[in-house]
Amino acid sequence: MSSFRHQANLFRRYMWLYETIVTHKAISFDEISSLWEESAYNDEHAPLPHKTFENHRKAVELLFGVNILCDRITNRYCLEVEYPDVVSSTIRNLFDCAIMLNNFTSVPQMRRFVSLETVRGDNEHLAAAIRALNENRLLNLRYRHNYDKRREEQTTVKPIGIKLFRQRWYLVAEQPDGEPYSYPFDRIMSLSPGAVSSPSEFKLDELFADCFGIIREKGLHPENITLKVEREQANYFINLPLHPSQRIERIEDDHIIFSLRVCPTYDFIMEILSHGQKVEVLAPLSLRERIATRVKEVYKQYDSR
Repeated sequence: MSSFRHQANLFRRYMWLYETIVTHKAISFDEISSLWEESAYNDEHAPLPHKTFENHRKAVELLFGVNILCDRITNRYCLEVEYPDVVSSTIRNLFDCAIMLNNFTSVPQMRRFVSLETVRGDNEHLAAAIRALNENRLLNLRYRHNYDKRREEQTTVKPIGIKLFRQRWYLVAEQPDGEPYSYPFDRIMSLSPGAVSSPSEFKLDELFADCFGIIREKGLHPENITLKVEREQANYFINLPLHPSQRIERIEDDHIIFSLRVCPTYDFIMEILSHGQKVEVLAPLSLRERIATRVKEVYKQYDSR
């Protein structure tokens, strides 16, 4: 138990070092050592020996696949991720979750200050899907459409990947007819590995490159979309773009015009509607009309006259 506790403490130190360098972007060893003296992970509040720092730095690089570089002119350390941009964004998100978990479990008082949305775990299904992907195996699953017992099916699919969207995990897989489909894990009643097979030719990132979320509608193609967003709400769009293709076209006194190229799927339309009158679709006309139809339907539902 003592050895296990020592390893756990080491890992928490590695996470602390990673978090410290990421947070400060560039930081000297003396600053790191000073922060370590005040850290909740340092029971003795002793300075950080330089040799220990170097050992921790190498461990972080090895475990997390990053480079910690030192600018020899300023003697400040910074992080360089070895992955392409698309992958590094995912890795950073996972690290953020790991940092939060590290603080949450290691610093008892943190539990009073953190409130998170509930995310269905689906650990058993997730683990089985990941194993199948690693071993190039098919997956046998029993799936319930819309939670309706009458719409339950048994099928064998070829996994493409897993995707998290809006606090919900999805298995993205190739159906027997060759078409990709996104199965939310909470509707999968059972899942088991099948025979070894060749990997799917579909690529997860390519499948959703033109999508806002998780929905892919057959026959629907990406369109150039123009949005007029109230100035205050536009800050939300700037900080959290709807899609990587999003661009600012024009800035006015009371609004900003954005453009993006994306498939106008059901979940994209619901996202636009969630912003109410603060967001207006200017183009294309077909999407503007679809949005207007939705608004009229909602008005009729609530109109008591």
